[in-house]
Amino acid sequence: MDSVDLNKSIKETVRQVLSKEELEKEGRKIHEVRSLPKSDAWTFESVGGLFMPTQDISKMPLDRQEQLLIRNLIYAFSGVPSSHIRPEATFSQIATMQQSGLPNVRFKIDEGFNSTLRTLGNYLLPLVSHFIGVQNFIETTNMTPRSGRTSLALAAAMNDKMQQYYDLQATMETEMQERKLFLKDLVRQLRPWVGIMKVFSSMVTRARGKKTSAQILSDMNKIYEKLRPSDLELKELIENILNSVSSVYMKIVQLWTQKGIIYDLQHEFFVEDSERSNSMSSTLLAPEQCCHAYWENRYTLLPERLPDFLNPLAAEIFHAGKYLNILRQCNVKMTLMQTPLNYNPKEQSHVEIIRSSYELPGKKLLDHLKTEHHLERHLDNLHGYFLLQNQEFAEALLANYQKHMQRGVDRMIPETLQSLLMETLQIIDDPFKDLMRCQLKDRDVASQLQKLVSREHGEVDKTEGNTSNTTSDDDGDPFGRFTLYGYEAFALRYEPKWPLSFVLHSEPLQKIQLLQRVILLLRYVQRQLQALWQAPPEGTTPISQSSRSEALRQSMLGIMINLEQYITQDIAEPRWEMLTVVADKAQHIDDLLERLSITLEECLRLGLLSGAIAFVRSLFTLGQVCLNFSSFAETPLCDEQAFDDGVAEYETEFGSLLKSILDLVRELANSASSTADDERESCQQLLLRLEDYN
Repeated sequence: MDSVDLNKSIKETVRQVLSKEELEKEGRKIHEVRSLPKSDAWTFESVGGLFMPTQDISKMPLDRQEQLLIRNLIYAFSGVPSSHIRPEATFSQIATMQQSGLPNVRFKIDEGFNSTLRTLGNYLLPLVSHFIGVQNFIETTNMTPRSGRTSLALAAAMNDKMQQYYDLQATMETEMQERKLFLKDLVRQLRPWVGIMKVFSSMVTRARGKKTSAQILSDMNKIYEKLRPSDLELKELIENILNSVSSVYMKIVQLWTQKGIIYDLQHEFFVEDSERSNSMSSTLLAPEQCCHAYWENRYTLLPERLPDFLNPLAAEIFHAGKYLNILRQCNVKMTLMQTPLNYNPKEQSHVEIIRSSYELPGKKLLDHLKTEHHLERHLDNLHGYFLLQNQEFAEALLANYQKHMQRGVDRMIPETLQSLLMETLQIIDDPFKDLMRCQLKDRDVASQLQKLVSREHGEVDKTEGNTSNTTSDDDGDPFGRFTLYGYEAFALRYEPKWPLSFVLHSEPLQKIQLLQRVILLLRYVQRQLQALWQAPPEGTTPISQSSRSEALRQSMLGIMINLEQYITQDIAEPRWEMLTVVADKAQHIDDLLERLSITLEECLRLGLLSGAIAFVRSLFTLGQVCLNFSSFAETPLCDEQAFDDGVAEYETEFGSLLKSILDLVRELANSASSTADDERESCQQLLLRLEDYN
């Protein structure tokens, strides 16, 4: 059998065994040189590249070089390793890199290509590393079980926007197969994506690692702000992504500011509620729990969990939800907002929505306190009782406590003092006078003021006076209170109920109590000096009197009156009038709280010169000298010379103390470095009142 017949016989045998489809399949296997390498998400461990004959690229015609480079670029931009585009770093270096370092890997084109072609291709090469970083972040985030909601939202937003890039890649690959794509066309179509992918890569690089939602959103916002104004399309694209990614966090903000509820499963919000441990918080409290201290300590603020673009609104966000919960506890009915809250860096519409959600409960709470709980009337009570501006109350108080004022604290009975206070208040037409209490302090005013100033400057004081009739301090001398007299230790206290105690809580009441103790001293000393040398009762021996003693009495009385008028009329009265105006016209509870705080702070700083504690201490020393002189002058004496000598001693002591006070005030009035402008003006005003008596 010849060879021709043999071949025919073999073909017939093969046709009988294999079908047509199988024949075609076997034919493809014969012509297939090698399979394309399967690539994962650019892990770089084995970059095999597409098969190309071992031919010198530089000897190829330009059209073949161009098509070969286009093919390599398209696959490289799609995440498929190629033969002629390789990383500059070695595979061993890349293998040890962390994921955040992959976008920094630089690539290069085989130098065998024509220089013009390489120049065009080099312009697009950054796309390779940018794509690697973006694609790696998307896949890693979606595959990590504990990825945060913001990271997942960023990965989803990136994936949606990348779909346009994938579509463009598919179109270019089709055109390449049909030989309709040239390198210039490739550069033109991918040029916009170089900038886009660079921004995407920067975003995902900063979002890697253990980043909080606030950090991711802050970094994204910073990247957006650095974009050039002329990049309108890019800015719009990033705006949409930022809007989408921030929606998760903004929904938490919306629920808190408009409902007063924290729904924060992953602890991403900057407000934490200590009251409830589950994921959704609200306010369901027993009445006895409500007080200012409870609401001050219930919520914990964590500023690091707040995105930078919400920092200017942090106070409004926090107080909006807090006030909603306070109103809910007060059983106040109101229509809540239901406005969607989103973040758009261009429009900034979120600012107006957050401020509206802050103003609504703040105004409602203020109206509730004014109409249902007569807040303004209670402010008037503080003015009348504590600043002793209710003259009827002040005179009755001093008259009823006359015999107790110069007793030692150890001889004073708190229950008796409270009964006298209730008796004093009987003449006052005030439905809230039952809220008044009295107590005996075991610290003098200077020590209490020093403690207050230290606390406001951040210095820790572990002791707090209790709320009983007699206060005590753990670190003080246990017998310290016995060294005080009644006029030093006696203090008034106001006990408003909830929700008034949200405004009139311990801090402002302690400050106004300090003013009350100083004013009470000055008024008591005036009363004692005015009572000197009045017509004595029948049957008593007349006391000694001289022109010199009368002049000293008048000088002491004038100083006491001017000191009191300075504190009350010059400092406290105009500021309290402003507080009254604000209380009447304020549109938000915070406006009133701020004005009350400013009023009391200025009264202490300017009225008592709290920056110089020695001033208050000197006032009480000066008052003690006046009271000692009053007691001396009331003692019947037969020896006029001895009386005059005694008057001379008091005159010298009083003058020396007054001079030291004037020197201190004068120093504060002239100090431009350590004293504020309003303090210098107040000191100059005080000098005008006192210098005539020096």
